[in-house]
Amino acid sequence: MRHFSALSKARYVSLETYRASGLPVRTPVWIAAEDDKLYCWTISDTGKVKRIGRNQRVRLAKCSARGQILGGWTEAEARILASPAELRKQMKRMRAKYGLLFLAFAWWPRLTRTATSVIEFTEAGETT
Repeated sequence: MRHFSALSKARYVSLETYRASGLPVRTPVWIAAEDDKLYCWTISDTGKVKRIGRNQRVRLAKCSARGQILGGWTEAEARILASPAELRKQMKRMRAKYGLLFLAFAWWPRLTRTATSVIEFTEAGETT
């Protein structure tokens, strides 16, 4: 749990998901925390959402904005949340943590009416 809670303070986190072939794909993401869970906001039809739909096992590590790994990996379970209430709640957390930078990215999906989702991460071995 120590590594997982430390990720909540990181500015960027590398999310490692897996293709159907088993090959890993790493993506730097922003993370917000609530209790013992981490959350990431994303556009619904991204590759990471599709990969998590097939395999909920992921790994997370602190990283730079360009994805350079800066810490150890933590095993986690991912779950896609699409409810409007959960989306609003986690977007507020992201705004609080990342401020105007988050707003600069969040306006585009609203303008284009692109669906967005929240990915919930629970440390592997924890119950959801």
